Amino acid sequence: MEPVHQDLLQKIDRLSETYPNLADRLQAAAKQLQDTGLPPAESLLQETATYGRNFATVQKQAIELNKSVAPGEIASLKDIQNLVETIAASGGKAESRNAALKVLDRVLALVHREQSDFGPLQSVQARARELYRAISESTPTQLHSDAESLIAGKHPVAAVLALVEQQDKLDDEQWVVLEETVSAAFGKQLAVAISRGKLTINETLTAAPAKLEPAFKAAPEPKLSAQPLPEVIVIPSGNVAPKQVAAVPDIKILESPAPSAPMHEVIIVPSIEIPKSLQTSKSGNIVFGEPPRTQQAPAEGTLGLKVLAHIQGIGDRTFGSQEYAGTKAQGRRVEGFQINLEPPIPGLKVEYMAHVEGVGDTPWIGEGELAGFRGQAKRIEGFAVRLTGAEAVKYDVFYSAHIQNIGDTEVSTNGAYCGTRGKGLRVEGIKVWIARSTSFQPAAPVSLKVLAHIQGIGDRTFGDREYAGTRAQGRRVEGFQIKIDPPVPGLNLQYMAHVEGVGDTAWIGEGELAGFRGKAKRIEGFAVRLTGAEADKYDVSYSAHIQNVGDTPTIANGQYCGTRGKGLRVEGMKVWVDPKA
Repeated sequence: MEPVHQDLLQKIDRLSETYPNLADRLQAAAKQLQDTGLPPAESLLQETATYGRNFATVQKQAIELNKSVAPGEIASLKDIQNLVETIAASGGKAESRNAALKVLDRVLALVHREQSDFGPLQSVQARARELYRAISESTPTQLHSDAESLIAGKHPVAAVLALVEQQDKLDDEQWVVLEETVSAAFGKQLAVAISRGKLTINETLTAAPAKLEPAFKAAPEPKLSAQPLPEVIVIPSGNVAPKQVAAVPDIKILESPAPSAPMHEVIIVPSIEIPKSLQTSKSGNIVFGEPPRTQQAPAEGTLGLKVLAHIQGIGDRTFGSQEYAGTKAQGRRVEGFQINLEPPIPGLKVEYMAHVEGVGDTPWIGEGELAGFRGQAKRIEGFAVRLTGAEAVKYDVFYSAHIQNIGDTEVSTNGAYCGTRGKGLRVEGIKVWIARSTSFQPAAPVSLKVLAHIQGIGDRTFGDREYAGTRAQGRRVEGFQIKIDPPVPGLNLQYMAHVEGVGDTAWIGEGELAGFRGKAKRIEGFAVRLTGAEADKYDVSYSAHIQNVGDTPTIANGQYCGTRGKGLRVEGMKVWVDPKA
């Protein structure tokens, strides 16, 4: 604890001890005044005044330690003590938090020298981004559990950075420990790439913190050219006829604002191009100096929302996506809110929570339910919004608030808390919008190579969706293998078969033969499934042509296709992979 915090806490203790039972004595004096009209003793009044001055001094010193707190927010000695203890507890943890974030900044600046989409590194950086968000959003007095291990280099993410940055400085024992940590957490492929010097740090990426950006950005401010202006024409006052100037479309003439005043000079200057983002009126725009910042327009692809805010003294009001739902400069609290997707999106839902005066954090609730209360005069002090459902990965939800004594907050996203806790500050308005995520990458097309070993013919190779086999020839498929060609990072195939006289084989990896060559054993059925980090983005589908049965329905994602124990041969098969809708 820093000396300034310790000194202030000692003053608070002395203030409590110096004026024992002051409240009881004041209460007794007030009752005496009410009952008999006898005023309080002069000594008691002086003691009360002295206490008031000392209290104000301690209150002022506490507020100077945290200038975001207003005097009205700490109205008691206990409030002051809690504030000072909170500030003291957060001091060392803030330093540790910043150190952990610097480690993550450098991890996010790692690049592969040859592959911009090296899958194992992307997995590391995805984990680093999750940690960055969690550590950034931790409260001042509660350090995230992974922060210390990041600083100490014991976390797997930090181990990756240590191997890359300190290759020449590590002894063999240190290298082995770090390499085992990285291999266990992220796979052997990453450890091999580091040992071969394939990873490095792009120093240009470490200058700025790894912020999570909204799905859109405001248009850049127009920059005025530094080139010299065309010649300035000065027309003297009086009856001297001015030189005739040919009209040019990019010239504006600024006349004297007072028609009755003598015209001493008329300055002809070139107009500047007005960006489309600036509002225009019928009389046009004249911009002096640097054009003002423009308000962000809704991002392309923003979804429709209906946001209901229950506002103190006003009641329910409904707003749209990215509209400010509330009031400003009126001192009115938001007492409740609810959010709906409108129109609904299949596979996408909104959930939200709030921190309510006297209640604390509410549970996460579904869209259309009210977070907060009507008719109980309880302020919302903060909130968070997140997306759920199969389609949630394709979108980001953004939101901000206008907070009493603070103003507009920064934009929060995807479940991060927005607002305050325990400071008694009301939310006076909120803004919410949803846009398609820039980080979501649609699934790439997948091509297959299918090899079928056919009775009396041997190996034949087919493409995806091609029929691999024969019809009406009575030839059995005796074995097959499937391969993604060309490979797709993070996506792999496995398959199995039911073989005459053998039964079900184990699941095997792509490129291996399911079945046999040269043993005259028929395939009676099979199944195919996808594995890997990208597997949830795709469906693998397949069908077969079965002896005496014909074509089967299409089967998908690991379901068995064919027969068992009926002695019926598979005469052909068809396999393909589609991105999920």
